[in-house]
Amino acid sequence: MNKPQHKRPIACRDILVLDLAGEHFCFEKELKPFHWRCIFAETLPSAKKAARDYTFHVAIAVLSKTNLQRVLNSINEVNQHQQNIIWVAISTGLESVNSQLTSRLPYYFTDYHHQPVDWSHLNQTLGHAYGMALLKKKSSHPTENLTQEMPLLGHSSLINKLRSDIAKVATSDEAVMISGETGTGKGLCAHLIHSQSKRKTGPFITINCGALPQSLIHSELFGHEKGAFTGADKQYIGHIERANKGTLFLDEIGDLTLESQVNLLQFLEDHIIERLGGSKTITIDCRIIFASHVNLETAVEEGRFREDLYYRINILHLHAPSLREHKEDITQLSDEYLNIFSPDHQRYSLTPKAIETMLAYEWPGNVRELKNRIHRAIIMASSNQLSEADLGIKITKHQSDENDVVDLAQHRVVIDTELLLDAIKRNNHNISAAARELKISRTTFYRLIKKCKIKL
Repeated sequence: MNKPQHKRPIACRDILVLDLAGEHFCFEKELKPFHWRCIFAETLPSAKKAARDYTFHVAIAVLSKTNLQRVLNSINEVNQHQQNIIWVAISTGLESVNSQLTSRLPYYFTDYHHQPVDWSHLNQTLGHAYGMALLKKKSSHPTENLTQEMPLLGHSSLINKLRSDIAKVATSDEAVMISGETGTGKGLCAHLIHSQSKRKTGPFITINCGALPQSLIHSELFGHEKGAFTGADKQYIGHIERANKGTLFLDEIGDLTLESQVNLLQFLEDHIIERLGGSKTITIDCRIIFASHVNLETAVEEGRFREDLYYRINILHLHAPSLREHKEDITQLSDEYLNIFSPDHQRYSLTPKAIETMLAYEWPGNVRELKNRIHRAIIMASSNQLSEADLGIKITKHQSDENDVVDLAQHRVVIDTELLLDAIKRNNHNISAAARELKISRTTFYRLIKKCKIKL
């Protein structure tokens, strides 16, 4: 007599649902029978967080005539975290949207569904996309075309030297330390090193050390086993293990606790890890790139950073220059961001006075600040000619005096205040989300709030 065969339960597949319009389709109810687990995101920060917390092979984006451009911009942002996601669109009515804008949809989506949704048909589409994403992941790697999507812009001598140095260190497999102020493009440099190295077909894993709570740093880096601590309901593969055969980029390394620095130094010596709560050692083959906006030599002198770790990671050193050091590149950078953020049906440009003001400005937030100011100006401007007022730039009477340290410090407080307030508003007063957006720790965020005398 044959024994009855028991079918294995089918595992749920995670799917990101980007619903910026808040349409609240019954995705979870309708897709659950097909073994999809929906992870919802109604804002860009929540979508980026989901992309950090989960591995998605397929995603759904809800499109409407009022949010189409915003959705496409959000997809570009999410794809920087997981570039192999295949997107499927659901339309809530795009008939009246500019045809030039809708013509871009095939570049973003593998399929396109209208209301009312045929859930069985949608499941078939998602299943096919899921399989194709797995094949795509095996045959290629998301960072292969990264240099085309995010080039290192500029023709100044400093940028040309940086570009040349990146090409040189990419041929090596040693650790690289990238220094530079916040917003100078240290992450881009790390991407370029990886994409030009022999590890370019392997994973590129990023972790912002300054954005992690101290209690989670070890688990995020090294992983943990199920039951290792309260709330550890399943095994978690840490960032170091995910970077096997590829590159691990540790951003803001100066914010690591001294205890975590000891663990990291041990890994650098033997390339062996052990998950929290586990007993098995795992050998990892990855290259590590470090970045810091703080002066690590000063941190060593002050006892905030281990001297032995500093000399271990500072084998190859690159410096990303501040924007005020290569102002001749401002025009090219501005043109690039104007092209990126201008809607297809309208072309924006800068007035001669705006360009003159930008060249006189000190750019404490560097290239990231330039990008954000142009983006905001395009959204808020009343004409396609962007002025210095649209950019929100004010030049104080002493700004050109390099010796006026007090004035520059006061100016930075003004800019910091503006950046912090904007981030707080964009994230609905969620301080953790605002800190992640600015790529700083919550502790640093609160310190800046206190310094800028911002009342929450």
